[in-house]
Amino acid sequence: MGMIRLAGIAALCLGAAPWPAHAQEQPEAANNGTDPTKFITTAAAIYEYNDLIPGMSRHAPRLEYIQPFGGKRDYQLRVQLPMVSNDVAGNDGFGLGDIAVRLGHVFGVTREHGMVVQGEMIFDTASRDELGTGQNVFKGTFIYARFLPGGIFAPAIVHSVDVWGDSDRAGVNSTTLDFYYVPRFEDPRNFMTLDPALTSDWHNDRQFASLAVTLGRTLGQAFGGNWQLYAKPTVFAGAERPGDWSIEVGYKVLGF
Repeated sequence: MGMIRLAGIAALCLGAAPWPAHAQEQPEAANNGTDPTKFITTAAAIYEYNDLIPGMSRHAPRLEYIQPFGGKRDYQLRVQLPMVSNDVAGNDGFGLGDIAVRLGHVFGVTREHGMVVQGEMIFDTASRDELGTGQNVFKGTFIYARFLPGGIFAPAIVHSVDVWGDSDRAGVNSTTLDFYYVPRFEDPRNFMTLDPALTSDWHNDRQFASLAVTLGRTLGQAFGGNWQLYAKPTVFAGAERPGDWSIEVGYKVLGF
């Protein structure tokens, strides 16, 4: 019932938001942030809820900022500042989570395809042990985006490994194969992403699958850019999955 209630709240937020009075004036090719090869300045306020196993939960609101740079704007810096609450240790108060900083570069873009590499550091900044991994983790990503008549298919390989941290905490060593797809809609203000993935946790010798679906809409202009709302539910499968489901909802301003 908790997932249904949260999904209903997200749907009401999307449906009740004020629609722009002159939507036809928006440019047809406006960047809505779903094409991984098109970097765009972005500020976001995001809330994520995770239903954990066994019967525990995690709340993680966060702020995110993305800034492209370089002569061709082919580099990008992203910073995430999370606040986290969970009841793993019996304390459900919010505290600072692990801050993440990511650098990305897009290259080899043609009308048919493009490639992206990303390097991210997730720092051990959590204010309590249960709010982070206790490790400083490097995450490397390679994305190959194929531009199709009906959308974008952008599979990725992601590897995460701890580089230093608390020797008494569990290590991090995992690989994810992500099969990201963006269908193209007739109305460019609407967007969706389909995100099936397979993860191998080498440190704990377990594998699981997940499916995330993002639904959103660009709603108008704000702060010199375009603003949008989205909801992103995720379900996990497999006997060794880290949780049952999660949902993320967010407000973003792009292109300011």
